[in-house]
Amino acid sequence: ESILDALGSQFPNRQLRWHYRSRHESLIEFSNHKFYDSNLVVFPSPWSESIEYGIKFNYVETGRFLKSVNIPESQAVVAAIREHLITQTTVKEKENIESLGIVAMNAKQREQIEADLEAAVSSDYLLKAAYEKNQESEDPLFIKNLENVQGDERDVIFISFTYGPQEK
Repeated sequence: ESILDALGSQFPNRQLRWHYRSRHESLIEFSNHKFYDSNLVVFPSPWSESIEYGIKFNYVETGRFLKSVNIPESQAVVAAIREHLITQTTVKEKENIESLGIVAMNAKQREQIEADLEAAVSSDYLLKAAYEKNQESEDPLFIKNLENVQGDERDVIFISFTYGPQEK
């Protein structure tokens, strides 16, 4: 099923020892605990006390998981995209602009977010202008499902977990 499984017994097992890429420890904390037995050396973040950085959870109370999509969550993600893009268009210094990526847990949710964003862009002048400016940037907005995001980086990532109750 996997080349790693097939060849794993042929080679010694080695793990990473250092992690230096995350700007906030909370971004690697789960992986460090679950996959590295908390042995991964993580450099301390100068922003560890900042509420601006790290992982944040936004609960979508009306969210429902129906036919592999969560429409209220998709709409909440599009509202967050709107806020982010419009805020970033007011940043004066080019090096302070934060790039944005969206990750959905499946392809249907990604398609739903794309459709909701397209509808919002077509009916909202401010969002349309901010979106068009973003698309011309060095790191434009991406919307990808989990299987296709490996290796992609952005300053800010919104994750649409998608899953939720089917009924209220």
